[in-house]
Amino acid sequence: MAQSNHIFMTYNLLNYEDENDREDDYITVIEYVEPDIIIAEEVIGQRGYDHFLSDVLDIVEADAWSGASFINQSAGIDIALYYRHDVFSFVSTSLVNTAPSGLRDVVEWVMEHNESGVRFNVYGVHLKAGTGNDDALQRLAEATALRDYLDDLPAGSHFMVAGDFNIYSSSSSSEPAFDMLTGEGDDNDGRLFDPIDRIGNWHAEAWETDCEFADVHTQSPRITQFGGGAPGGMDDRFDWIFVSEAVLNETYEINYIDNTYRAVGNDGNHCNQAINDGNNTSVNDAMADALHDASDHLPVIATFAFPGGDPSPYNIVITEVMVNPAAVSDTYGEWFEIYNHDSISINLAGWQIADSDNDHHEIQTVSIEFYIHPGEYVVLGRNGDSNVNGGYTADYEYSGFLLANLADEIMLIDDEGRIADKVVYKSSFPYSSGVSMYLKNINYDNNTDTSWAMSETPYGDGDFGTPGRAWNDTTTAGVDHDNLIPKGFVLYPAYPNPFNPTTTIRFSVVETLHTTSLHIFDLTGRLVETLVDENLQPGTHEIIWNASSQPSGVYFIQLTIGSKQQTQKVILLK
Repeated sequence: MAQSNHIFMTYNLLNYEDENDREDDYITVIEYVEPDIIIAEEVIGQRGYDHFLSDVLDIVEADAWSGASFINQSAGIDIALYYRHDVFSFVSTSLVNTAPSGLRDVVEWVMEHNESGVRFNVYGVHLKAGTGNDDALQRLAEATALRDYLDDLPAGSHFMVAGDFNIYSSSSSSEPAFDMLTGEGDDNDGRLFDPIDRIGNWHAEAWETDCEFADVHTQSPRITQFGGGAPGGMDDRFDWIFVSEAVLNETYEINYIDNTYRAVGNDGNHCNQAINDGNNTSVNDAMADALHDASDHLPVIATFAFPGGDPSPYNIVITEVMVNPAAVSDTYGEWFEIYNHDSISINLAGWQIADSDNDHHEIQTVSIEFYIHPGEYVVLGRNGDSNVNGGYTADYEYSGFLLANLADEIMLIDDEGRIADKVVYKSSFPYSSGVSMYLKNINYDNNTDTSWAMSETPYGDGDFGTPGRAWNDTTTAGVDHDNLIPKGFVLYPAYPNPFNPTTTIRFSVVETLHTTSLHIFDLTGRLVETLVDENLQPGTHEIIWNASSQPSGVYFIQLTIGSKQQTQKVILLK
């Protein structure tokens, strides 16, 4: 897949305000790492935020860097985010209230990848420092507030949580904050994951020289006290880049690239030693000295893959979608249709179906070729057996991809990782239980709800749609119309349903011998409203019922022509 890889770095700068004697060291580090996003802790107010941008980043590369909007917490431990504006764009900054004093709150940034338009969240963290029990309990309180906030994010969200966590181990008794952040709970949408899964007691006692977690330690690169900060040698893993589960999964949006997570300059051979003591096999001497002198923390980096963003050259269009079948379950009956609006035959083998969450399927066939020819429709479905899938013919059966009934996305991605077509639908789109939606014109924008209409042609076991053919091709092989619908009229499912406060009711009349009546009844059988009571001309009619004067509840729409009736249930939710 075509992709764009970018380095994220978290770095505790050690009380940075305008540190002229250390700025050359930061420049050396950043030139070595070449990050695209920096999450910086211990930035001293607006002055520190401005000077790091002007005196460090602009020196590394002029006019290449921007800073996300800064929130001064007046704590001496402010957190900032800087980014290369040719790669990313800043959307918003806000605080996640995790501390009663506000001095250790988490900062949330919403960012966007320029090429692909993918949005994601980054969280900057600096938990309470200290070895005492009270310190551990405050870290737990901060971690609990953060986990509660993250759990409220939509399922499948892509986010990174980076910073100085000041956590000494994964012990649930002495360091319960770690379990709070990474443990499994009733709601796991906000659960954090270590990309390298190095979990344990990271703290090394002073006498150790060959400690188990030496290669992931981030503090302290010095053994002597100078310029503030902590000495003691490399003995703790305080600095992390945690990720959400979606980032670790194979999704189209953002993926962690294996074996790219590391503490910069840590070669695993300096347990309880200074990072520049003797030979450092990870970095050169100048870099080891810069890491030693710049801060009492090492920066941590990881690389993430984003979609390449180039448009697909293929003109493939998603033209019909069965979101919510009624004749059979969603498991069997979901499908969508694509159309080759190009002038060439296109091989779909190796293409992908995906949404913005974790649904993903790569088209694989026994043959290495799966062509869709110009002017041809292809149906892709969850079940290829027309005896159980509601009666449609699937040209390809996929797995691992589901259509949510209220709102979802369908992305069709070519074999080079480029989006050929994408439909983002929601409840305003004209589909309902048992009724597909079709694109009214092949040249319409299929991300606009008014470009679509509800299907009126029955197929198979009685759902409505035209899988594998144009919507105005009314061929209905295998359907017994006399048994399927009452002769003379059809009441189509109202949409949206549930609704608030309006829903569209569509019905067809094919004869004019009798008065057509359209009534609304409540759950008790009381007549609520008469929408139609007259002789209508043959054809399809559309009525909008505005129920703003009615209470929430279940209602029944009843269409009557002569002695025949059709009724359907709708739900008003206010």
